[in-house]
Amino acid sequence: MPERRTAAIRAFVALDLDPISLRRVARVADRLRMGSGAPSATWTPAAKMHVTLKFMDALPIDGVAPLAAAIRPLVEGKPAPDACAMRLEAFPAPKHARVVVVALEDAGGAVAKLADKVDRLAQKVGVPREDRPFRPHVTLARLKRPYDARRWLRPDLAEGAGACRAEGVTLFRSEPGPDGSLYVPLAHFAFA
Repeated sequence: MPERRTAAIRAFVALDLDPISLRRVARVADRLRMGSGAPSATWTPAAKMHVTLKFMDALPIDGVAPLAAAIRPLVEGKPAPDACAMRLEAFPAPKHARVVVVALEDAGGAVAKLADKVDRLAQKVGVPREDRPFRPHVTLARLKRPYDARRWLRPDLAEGAGACRAEGVTLFRSEPGPDGSLYVPLAHFAFA
């Protein structure tokens, strides 16, 4: 008898930054975009900037409501994670950059702990656990080709940007499209 496949969606759980933090991150992106040596890239609009806690290439449709219900008590009524300092970074490495990010220095580990809890909850609804270590970051740009960004990603471009603060967590559906993915909120939870 053939195995029945469950309908699934592309989705992710995001740590939402507060408006001030979003403006700060967007300013860093603007400085980079206008800086000398800026390569050809696709830049993340400020409205789409977030910290991905868990990406799910195939979240079963029947797992959406249980996952949202399980995330709710992790966030609502709870204090937001401590503010995180920002620094510029590139993945996989500055010498061979493909993605430019603002990395968050999660000194107390609160953001990483939250991501691990979300990862475990997603596993309960049929999504495999993440096998890479969690690195909290906000994606600024995806480069058109690998680039040696060591001179371009000067630390002073992020100086004075302050720290990032979170205001909530959102479960999004990600719908790929010709002009980039459309993020559709499925559930949102605010920190106390």
